[in-house]
Amino acid sequence: MEVDMKMFLKTCTIIATGGLLSPMAFADEPSSGNPDRSQEAREWAGDRADQAGNWASETGDTLGNAILPDRTRLTARTLTSTDLEYEGGSAPIRDLRMSTDGEIEAIVVAHGGFLGMFGDEVEVDAVSASVRHDLDDGEIVVEANITEAQMEAVAEGERSAMSLELVEERSDTALYYSDLSGAEVHGANGEAIAVIRDVELSADGRAEYAIVRDSGFFNMLGETGRLAFSDLSLEHNGDGWEVHARSITEADIERITEDDDAR
Repeated sequence: MEVDMKMFLKTCTIIATGGLLSPMAFADEPSSGNPDRSQEAREWAGDRADQAGNWASETGDTLGNAILPDRTRLTARTLTSTDLEYEGGSAPIRDLRMSTDGEIEAIVVAHGGFLGMFGDEVEVDAVSASVRHDLDDGEIVVEANITEAQMEAVAEGERSAMSLELVEERSDTALYYSDLSGAEVHGANGEAIAVIRDVELSADGRAEYAIVRDSGFFNMLGETGRLAFSDLSLEHNGDGWEVHARSITEADIERITEDDDAR
């Protein structure tokens, strides 16, 4: 599915670029009133089209890499694009509840509904779950020691298992991965110096790095790098979560995005 989506994004970019640049290319095309120059004009137009196509292809790849998760790394983003499997069924993972020091406390799944939408939100205790990550092909399998009957019961409001909890309304002060994804990181001077793109996890389910982006078009096309999660301070201000890295400067972000290979 990811490969198909990446090709779709690239194709859309090429089509859009062709539509935008073709009029400009023909507007700049040298006059070919002389029949002897018709071949030169065709070659010139072909070169312009090739240049536009190459640029569009590269931009499509960049967009695909920005939007689609990198499954060679175990990250919060890859987990939330995976299904939780259990006896008798499976459910799409929608979010992760975390502690402020980066420990994954619960896996949030959508049970029932249509294609994982409009279903009941159920939190599965992370202790009851296990993750297998194949570094060679990027396959990620998330399993939990629960049953479909228990999931159906908790959706009906019953306490069917200690590891399951129906979430009718999230607590304002609970921290979720979705609170961090896209959040600004405020540096030593209090100003925003980066945006969190993802959170890289250790094998035991703890946040090790925040994958941050320095800038870019809609925060998608900037350079990325890894910032130690321990460098972050997560604080609730009464309205929502703020992310601070008070020992980190904008120059530090520039350095890690230049040196890091998480792009």
